[in-house]
Amino acid sequence: MFSYRFHNPNYMTVDKQNYYHVVPFGHRCTSALACKYANLRHFSLPFDWTSPLFPDKIKSVLENNFDGFIPDVANNQFVNRYNFGLAHFNKNAQKGIEEYNRRIDRFRWVINEPSKKYFVYINEDYVYDPYYRTDILNDYNFAQMLELEHVIRKMYPQMDYTILYFNFKQHEIPSHSRILNIVLNTDTLYENEDSSATSTQNFRDLCGKILSTLFETNMESNTWVYGEDLYNN
Repeated sequence: MFSYRFHNPNYMTVDKQNYYHVVPFGHRCTSALACKYANLRHFSLPFDWTSPLFPDKIKSVLENNFDGFIPDVANNQFVNRYNFGLAHFNKNAQKGIEEYNRRIDRFRWVINEPSKKYFVYINEDYVYDPYYRTDILNDYNFAQMLELEHVIRKMYPQMDYTILYFNFKQHEIPSHSRILNIVLNTDTLYENEDSSATSTQNFRDLCGKILSTLFETNMESNTWVYGEDLYNN
């Protein structure tokens, strides 16, 4: 069973009355799926289906303006120069490249146009991988997120944003940060992904419901599966 609470010392709010964009930021597919369930995902973006996408890798992508983001997929290479893979790639490599170029262009447009941005980062692996439960990794990962936030502020100084950081640990949030820590809890953990299929889907549902509650949107059915919606936009 999952539960959650908000750790929000800097009083970050969700402004539902004004125009905004929600941007999945990893760690893998869960963020995009939760946004989809919450009716917040209206088009594909480059970080939707990536694994494993730690914050320092996003930072490197932004600093390098997506150079080398798309690997040599024509030769079945799906891990890029930033050492994360592009999952669910179109079986037609050329179409897949065109799709990802469109997603990159969309991301640039979203980042630069005048709207509030909500970046969504979810640590799903905690549920089924003991490695992701260690304090060392969780603290290091959060430190990376603070570094990414620093780069976002530097590169886009006029951008209004909030980072919705879903994790199973409460973090110390600096006074200047715009991170809202959504602290998750579960009474059931697994040792591998194969044994946690039902629990993982329940976790994704919960994350979707949290987003739906925050943004006051209608939840979609969790029966949505990968298909044309994922590949051809």
